[in-house]
Amino acid sequence: MRNFIFPVALTTSVLLASPALADSNHTNGINPASHAPAGVMADHLHKQGEVMFGYRYMEQDFNQLYHGSDKITQAELAMAGYSMAPTGMKMKMHMLDIMYAVNDTVTLMLMPQYMSMEMTMKMLDSDMDSHHSHAMDMEMGAMHSSHSHGTSGIADTQVSALVNLFKTPHHQLITNLGLSIPTGSVNEKNSNGQFTHYGMQLGSGTYDFVPSVTYTGNQNALSWGAQVGANIKLEDKNESGFTFGDKYQLTGWLAYRVIEPLSVSARFSYQSQDKISGHYNDAHNHSSPSDIQANYGGQFSDLGLGVNYAQQSGVLKGVRLGIEWQTRISQDYNGYQLGLDDGIYTSLSYAF
Repeated sequence: MRNFIFPVALTTSVLLASPALADSNHTNGINPASHAPAGVMADHLHKQGEVMFGYRYMEQDFNQLYHGSDKITQAELAMAGYSMAPTGMKMKMHMLDIMYAVNDTVTLMLMPQYMSMEMTMKMLDSDMDSHHSHAMDMEMGAMHSSHSHGTSGIADTQVSALVNLFKTPHHQLITNLGLSIPTGSVNEKNSNGQFTHYGMQLGSGTYDFVPSVTYTGNQNALSWGAQVGANIKLEDKNESGFTFGDKYQLTGWLAYRVIEPLSVSARFSYQSQDKISGHYNDAHNHSSPSDIQANYGGQFSDLGLGVNYAQQSGVLKGVRLGIEWQTRISQDYNGYQLGLDDGIYTSLSYAF
């Protein structure tokens, strides 16, 4: 994710040079921290009749093999009986974030998505006797060939109703009642006509209940928040014969308004996800960890650092930009998995 250091630094420099910073003593403008960090959704409401159009982008890199919470080598994966090892994966998500406030209490939200994923693989030497007799080869894993493959297309679409439960000048509590509609394909196949890895399907293939509860607070330049949410499958299996595991997550953040248009934030998140249930109902491989249902889910903790910017004046008044960098700080994966290295979240929105 080093390629993101320059654009993040450049964006921050442009913001700091903005004319909106000319009078940083005012505190009556649009609060950049009234929206959560870029990696958090369904965190705010709008005033009656207000419309918001937003665009979100996420990119994540997966580079290190794990067994549970332990890093492993390709040779150790071969000794576990796998003939293919994933060496890297990049996941990208583009999302539209459209909101409309029916009244001051209820805001409706629509979020269609487009996903793309690419994975690189190596073929491993599955001869265990050879691995035992050649310690040096065991460290590296014997490579016969390597290749990459990917999927891309429309992903699942989420519709939600955000409802205000409690609000004072310094505290707010809202709930999100969301439904994920299975508009993404779960029939993606490799060039040989067999199903690709479960995790490279573009959607879940099931209707999912996606609720959350979000608390936010603020005092002077300081703001904070917490959100608990879930993704609960409403069907036993999709048309391809399997179901992704239910997911539960908790996140909390702290933000500080450095100057009127700009705030910085730190966020901690925890996530627990069950393994896949069911099984592909047609031909598929069993050669790599990504082909096995038990090698999905686990428990993870991430750290995010971000900036939020809100334009205070001019024609672009009300435009918001959020950027957040994320890294994994602890993990306990189910089975054998390629673990998350780091990621970037970007959100751009305008309300009127």
